[in-house]
Amino acid sequence: MPPTPDRSTADPFGTAALRDATLRAWRSSPTRMAEDAAAETELADIGYRGRLLTELAANAADAAGDDGVLWIRRDGDVLRFANTGTPLTRDGVESLTALRVSPKSHAATVTTVGRFGVGFRATAFAASVTVASTTGSIEFSRARTVSATGSQDAPSQRLAWPSAAEPPPGFSTEVSIDVGDDATALFEGFAAHVPDLLLELQALSRIEFDDTVFTRTVEGDHVVIARDGAELQRWLTARVDGTSWMVRIVDGAVVPCRDEVLRSPTPTAVELALPARVITDLPLTPDRRDVHPDADVAAAARGYADLVALAPDRDKHLLVPRPTVGSGRVDAELRSAILSDLADARWVPAIGGDALAPERTWVLTGLSDRLAEVLGEVMAPLAHPDVSDRVSAVALVRLGARELGLADIADLLGSTVREPAWWATLYAALADRVHTGDEREELGALPVPRIDGRTHIGARGLVVVDGLGSDDAAPDWMAIVHPDAYDPLLDRLGLEHCSIADVLADPALAAAIDSADDHAELADSVLRLLSAGGIAEQQPGLGRIEIKAVDGDDWPADELLLPDAPIADLLGDDSPFGVVAADVVERYGRAPLRALGVGWGFGTVHDDLPTGPDHDLPDEEQWWDEFEVPPERLDAVRDLDLVDPGRWTDALALLADDPSTSQLVHSGYTRWWLRRYAEIDGVPLRRLRSVDDLRFAGVFDVAPDSDRYPSLLVGDGPDDSDDAQDWIDALADPERQISAGVAARAHAALVAAVRDGRVEPRRLEPPDGVRTLDGSVTDRPVVIDQPWWTAVVPADRSVLPGPLVSESDAQILGDLLDADLASSLCRAVPVGQGRIVDADSAEAVWITAVGGRESRGPIVVHDRLIVAVDLDGEERHVAVEQWVDDAGTTHSVGWTRDGSVQR
Repeated sequence: MPPTPDRSTADPFGTAALRDATLRAWRSSPTRMAEDAAAETELADIGYRGRLLTELAANAADAAGDDGVLWIRRDGDVLRFANTGTPLTRDGVESLTALRVSPKSHAATVTTVGRFGVGFRATAFAASVTVASTTGSIEFSRARTVSATGSQDAPSQRLAWPSAAEPPPGFSTEVSIDVGDDATALFEGFAAHVPDLLLELQALSRIEFDDTVFTRTVEGDHVVIARDGAELQRWLTARVDGTSWMVRIVDGAVVPCRDEVLRSPTPTAVELALPARVITDLPLTPDRRDVHPDADVAAAARGYADLVALAPDRDKHLLVPRPTVGSGRVDAELRSAILSDLADARWVPAIGGDALAPERTWVLTGLSDRLAEVLGEVMAPLAHPDVSDRVSAVALVRLGARELGLADIADLLGSTVREPAWWATLYAALADRVHTGDEREELGALPVPRIDGRTHIGARGLVVVDGLGSDDAAPDWMAIVHPDAYDPLLDRLGLEHCSIADVLADPALAAAIDSADDHAELADSVLRLLSAGGIAEQQPGLGRIEIKAVDGDDWPADELLLPDAPIADLLGDDSPFGVVAADVVERYGRAPLRALGVGWGFGTVHDDLPTGPDHDLPDEEQWWDEFEVPPERLDAVRDLDLVDPGRWTDALALLADDPSTSQLVHSGYTRWWLRRYAEIDGVPLRRLRSVDDLRFAGVFDVAPDSDRYPSLLVGDGPDDSDDAQDWIDALADPERQISAGVAARAHAALVAAVRDGRVEPRRLEPPDGVRTLDGSVTDRPVVIDQPWWTAVVPADRSVLPGPLVSESDAQILGDLLDADLASSLCRAVPVGQGRIVDADSAEAVWITAVGGRESRGPIVVHDRLIVAVDLDGEERHVAVEQWVDDAGTTHSVGWTRDGSVQR
């Protein structure tokens, strides 16, 4: 360790002699000082402008050698950069006072970025710069230079003076730069560059930025930059010789770089449009902003393919450089070399587990894991699914991979021999790729194993018979696909089905029904097919087939009932249905006959795309008129109008028990019709309630077995004007016992129906009486339109518009019932004088809170509030607690401090 100098008097680096030599040179040649000043200005303002942090960090890295530490802090207007490693030397001082001399030239065997060379001129803009080291310290001062030369134009960093400054403990050197008012802005801008410096300058492993500590650690192929111990950045890195290629990893995924520049190792001005960062050792121009013209740019591409190989398979395509326009010379040369290396290197994962070069790879865009598992047995060069997405496939093809289509797959499988089940698995895996006619055509040559052991090229011309037992022989002239090889994909590729359901739904059968003079043979064939297929549900269109009825005539099947059909007892005497002959039932069984269309319970209608009321349903046009837009689907029960009016209880039970109708009664047309036209004891279902529904108890009676069809009973309000009339008439029936709360809810429901547009008041007849607050019926109703009228209008005349009084609701109810509003029929005036209180006083606030409404006028307090009420010419005095007069003044009794009302 060199001896510690006496900093008060020492000049360990001979700065006096250096100054003297420089000053003599300037005096002997005045143009020399001007040349030096111009050179320094050029380096500071052009060559190294904006590179203060970069150049000082590079000096710190050169000094560190390995595992170095850089400490950056701001002390007022002074920026301080302290580093560990080799301290300042005489050679270093000589380099600092020269313009184009760097001591690193004396150590050719040591790889350095630049140790106190011309890059130090990035500090030349400062008023003073101090380099404090354990071996001694020097200072550059613009003021002292002007004083020594007598010229304001002298270069500020050619003359150095010894300094008494010392580096911080634990550090070998500290550079202090007085930047004046720019200190804060410069310092704040440094923070964003610290992580990059740790990546670029391998000799630095730690940078302390003020109170924040940044570190770099290596974890295998990853370089991790941490801030205060927490991971800040993670870089996947591939190193070859003096070049490192790296890319950010976030949550395990590659994040391509953007707006990159060449780094050698610190940033240059050479822009790169590559998705990865390169830190290399290419020779640069003296200002370190461009690559030297003689540099072998292509050499820096080494290692890029290794980086792509290290990247997660699903992200590899992100690192394949895309075509770009207008790239510079260096970018173009580097890109060309990278693409050439990527085309030859083995980095593409294949489905067999090997890594292949793109030029030897087959790629099927969008290859699924399922399809890869099947093809892996027969197509080894096929790229893995992780690198077969659309973008990855494009990148691989650009690098020389062979792109496969469905037609190629079919051709490559032409000579493949596998068990039928293997082919079914292949077809299932291919199915997701076949959507268009062109894609189906591409698989026109796909091999398909036949049941006779031969292979058929393509699915066209093959058939499959569904639903037939193993004892049912197929014609020997039919080309039948092997059952174990069948997959629905073959249907899309031209395979024809001959299932029972297909046969019964074939348009040719419908034509035969229309053209046949006698349906005996046709009915026999269809019923046998229905029996063989185990088809139980009614098949559309088959009900027109005629079979024998008990009267000996042939009837359409959908106009017949089975002999013991439960619906038979529910129909009226004018029912149009006949009964199927007993011998027909015995021969074919009940299930096939029901599937043919013979009735058992209620029939149903299903239409996937209804366009109008053309389904022969009772009152269908009326229901249809309620839609502004036709319903998307129609599922309904038919023939409801044929039920005997006295059998609706049993009919509803049958509808609820039959799986084919049980869900239909709760929605759509069926619910609409039943609520209006199905009656129990002459009362429509919508005017009955369930036993647990007490909302309108007394207004509506309880329906028997109501728990089986609650959705058909009274709802939240009337459905339409006709329904509303019945509500009003029921409320006016004096024989009904209706509580005040029920009446108020019913009135509110009527008002809501008017607001919703379900009820038109002009279509209603006013009732003879109206239900009042005390539960009675009056022919002199008074509709309460403000809450305070409730206290003065007699209960046997008060009619509430709802549980809460609303002026607008009262107006609607008054129009419905043809009844007067309290505010228009009655007159009321507070008796006596009170005292006006301040609206913000505690008493006024209490009165407003108790009244539950904001007072819009003055508040007058009475010791005892009496209102003189005139109703039908008869005046009464009524004691109340609050009143709002016609002027909007709130009158109220007073209060006591305990919050009670004065009485």
